[in-house]
Amino acid sequence: MKKYKVFRSFGNADRDIKKHELVAVEYGDDIHAVTDRLMEAVNDDASGLEKYRKHYTASSYAPEPVGRYRRVKRYAYIVTAVLSPAYGEVNDLIEYGVTEEPGEE
Repeated sequence: MKKYKVFRSFGNADRDIKKHELVAVEYGDDIHAVTDRLMEAVNDDASGLEKYRKHYTASSYAPEPVGRYRRVKRYAYIVTAVLSPAYGEVNDLIEYGVTEEPGEE
C-alpha cells in the first residue's frame, strides 16, 4: 500500500514549490489504483477555487510521471486540471504535484 499526496501549485508545479498546498491524500497499491480518485480530488479542488466557482467546468488529465525537463524533484507525478469557461475560448491550466510514499501496512 502506498500513500499519494496531492499538492496544488499556483499554475505551474515548478514555481513556488514551498508554497504549494496539500489538497488530498489517497492510498492504493499503485498509481493506477488511485488515478480516478486523484483526478476527482483535483477536479473538486480546482472547481472550488474562488475564480472558478461560477461559469467554469473542471476536468483533468491522468497523472503523468514528472519529466526530466522539470525543475521540481519533490513530485513523482503531475496532474493537470483544465478549467473551461462556459463562454470563451481560453482554458486555464493548474498543475497539481503528486508525491508517492510508502503507506502504513
